[in-house]
Amino acid sequence: MTRFTLASLVVMSVVAAGGLAGAASSSTTPAAPPPELTQFSNQWPAHNLNLGNTRATTASSINSTNVARLKPKWRFKLRGSGAFGKFSSNPISLGDTIYLQDLSSNVYALNRTTGALRWKHVFNRPSVGPNGVAYGYGMLFGATDRSAFALNPTNGHMLWSRKLTRNGNEGIDMTPTVYNGTVLVSTIPGNTRAFYAGNGDGIVYALDATTGATKWTFNTISDGAKLWGNAKINSGGGLWYPPAVDPQGRVFITVANPAPFPGTKRYPNGSSRPGPDLYTDSLVALDGSSGKVLWFRQTVRHDVRDYDLQDSPVLGTIPIGGTPTEVVFAAGKMGRVYAFSANDGHLVWERAVGDHKNDLGLLPRRSTVVLPGELGGVETPMAYDGTSLYVPVVNLAFRYTPSSVNPASRAGLFGGTGSLVALNPTDGSVRWHQRFRTADYGAATVANDVVFTATFNGKIYGLDAHDGSVLWSTQAPAGVNAFPAVDGDMLLVAAAAPGPYVKHPSDQLVAYSITSG
Repeated sequence: MTRFTLASLVVMSVVAAGGLAGAASSSTTPAAPPPELTQFSNQWPAHNLNLGNTRATTASSINSTNVARLKPKWRFKLRGSGAFGKFSSNPISLGDTIYLQDLSSNVYALNRTTGALRWKHVFNRPSVGPNGVAYGYGMLFGATDRSAFALNPTNGHMLWSRKLTRNGNEGIDMTPTVYNGTVLVSTIPGNTRAFYAGNGDGIVYALDATTGATKWTFNTISDGAKLWGNAKINSGGGLWYPPAVDPQGRVFITVANPAPFPGTKRYPNGSSRPGPDLYTDSLVALDGSSGKVLWFRQTVRHDVRDYDLQDSPVLGTIPIGGTPTEVVFAAGKMGRVYAFSANDGHLVWERAVGDHKNDLGLLPRRSTVVLPGELGGVETPMAYDGTSLYVPVVNLAFRYTPSSVNPASRAGLFGGTGSLVALNPTDGSVRWHQRFRTADYGAATVANDVVFTATFNGKIYGLDAHDGSVLWSTQAPAGVNAFPAVDGDMLLVAAAAPGPYVKHPSDQLVAYSITSG
């Protein structure tokens, strides 16, 4: 979701804006996932399933022939609270235990078979989210709004905690990534008390998994604490979602937007931060062992619309000039999907998805309707199964001036429509397009030949991966802005979003199964 509370609601040439720094493959150390990601690869052991963030499994027994049999197996009541409901992340499943983190930063361990609570660690530190936990090296990692931590996954006891925020205008809201004995997590320019308030910096920390000690840092703001020359007013950068890590040891991060946006009365159209505002709205390739920049590509230069490139980058292999080539797929709130060469950041293709209107350049003086608005575009993670790239889309208009932004309709956050788009990974062409009545904040998740997603009104869908037709759907007990996970014969979906869609909502994590009801 976006980076402000409900109360605040009451390319963009990628080639011209891109940059290159060094060679991408000469100095990296090969990367290995923690052993648990391999041991439990037939379940859902990480936020996006694996270090490539593909969110596509073939180990599940769910497919197009039996998906219509999915029925609730168990339910777990969700109690945390945050700006965007009680839960807006992804559970993980390893062995006989499911782990999750709510929007108050509290962590839970559940019995996979029954949904019964095994333990919980209460932080009561509200976060904008999405939040989430990661497993590796016999530890469970996560973060509150200000500190990264490691828990004992058997009983939830604290193993270590490290405060990362520099001041009260910063926070943390992402699921960590774990590789090579390293925990990667980023600060962001805000929290539930203040967002984009000035001097809020997005800094990536590589922590030692055993001790929490800092190995290296990377500031997503190119001039660090100077914040493009005006630290009192400007803020920006940071990560929403887990980065990708390839076998060569390259870490690919997608960076959020600069602020203030669109600007202030004194500094309209972001004039307090002249220039491109690097590395915001950029895909950056880092050496995973040192944090050194290998290359970067900025997708929106001098962003004034809150067009984060925030979604987890997805790794894939496509033919380029007849040669299988590693690529990085990236997308964000600008409503565009990109494919870059993993080796040097060369743009392979770019595709606009969803509705677009007045989405380029500086803003005119008159009030202007913009699509995607600041809660639209591609808000949540994509999925890639080697055949198609599946992209969840939000069509939600906002009205902008050079110094203000507001919803374009009375419906505000709860307006707009959604869709799921399947793209050809080789050239970005559209294979199919399934439309929904409300926004798709439910990511994309693939089990064999079925693609799952969920919409803000609580509808959960299983679509045919070949043509996008609806094979199965159900009404969740509340609105959904969380992401489905698949484990064996089960589909795990949390319904805990705010909104007027469900008359008597009950916030729950629901396990749907094809074998029992």
